[in-house]
Amino acid sequence: MKFITVTPAGRRRYLEVLAAYLLRNRDIIDEHHWWLNTRVPKDIAFIHQLTDRYPDFFRVVAKPMDPKLSLAGSIWRYLRDCTDEDTSYARFDDDICYMTDDALANLRRFREENTEPFLVLGNIVNNAVCSYSHQRAGLIPTSWDAVGNECMDEVGWRSGAFARRLHHRFLRDVERGTQSRWQNVAIETDGTSRFSINAISWLGRDLCGLPELEIDEVEEEPFLTEELPARLQRPNVVCSTALFSHFAFYPQRHYIERASPDILARYRAISREVVVPRRKRRPLLLGPYEHLRRGSVAAFYGVRDWNRRRAA
Repeated sequence: MKFITVTPAGRRRYLEVLAAYLLRNRDIIDEHHWWLNTRVPKDIAFIHQLTDRYPDFFRVVAKPMDPKLSLAGSIWRYLRDCTDEDTSYARFDDDICYMTDDALANLRRFREENTEPFLVLGNIVNNAVCSYSHQRAGLIPTSWDAVGNECMDEVGWRSGAFARRLHHRFLRDVERGTQSRWQNVAIETDGTSRFSINAISWLGRDLCGLPELEIDEVEEEPFLTEELPARLQRPNVVCSTALFSHFAFYPQRHYIERASPDILARYRAISREVVVPRRKRRPLLLGPYEHLRRGSVAAFYGVRDWNRRRAA
């Protein structure tokens, strides 16, 4: 069975980190697809550059932009291409900023060995449902405020201050080499309640023929984590040994990036250390790609005044 990973992409500042981990796992992943889902020219150019540097691994998948759909609403359409009956898929947010060395191998193996759950979910640092179990296991102090076992919990999903402290606590463990204790936690979920889809895996055959794939805009997260597993009577499960860190939900992002720019910098440094030695590392520069790609990108995304934006 093939294993294809996908990412709605994306923002360069995060993709630089995620791509490093994906490249490290080319022995696990057959190919990775970037679902082009941004209107920012420099981010689009960076995605194309990554793909052209690693054409045997990365692939850009683009669909014409529908002005009636939001960027988030546009993502659902890409799932139409993820229904191969002999393939398992995994979807990662573009701001997955850390994964353990064995996370993808564990996720793939668990998915292929456990075919009954509709989704296999990652064990995610900075995901409210996971934070609830991490706190009950003693990894997150209760003095920071109690996290509820709800997807959009006021503390675990909304609070930038909580996320900032959580990342600092987790990064300390990563830098000390003690991050495995986060993998030893069973994540409490009934499998049909909403779960943030920062890292998920499904079997292509389970989406094949799904009527909702013919609809252009489906709210991806509640449909995949609540409605569909309940309808199919196949509750989702969490693979605790597939450990990832997720940078921020949108209510948290501004606070974290303004108050602690060191967090993403530390994750970036860790991602580079595990891929190639510093002496062999080459920066991923945009170079001429904004010029070479502007026509094709504009055709797909309706990017206006490309030259003006490029000059700015």
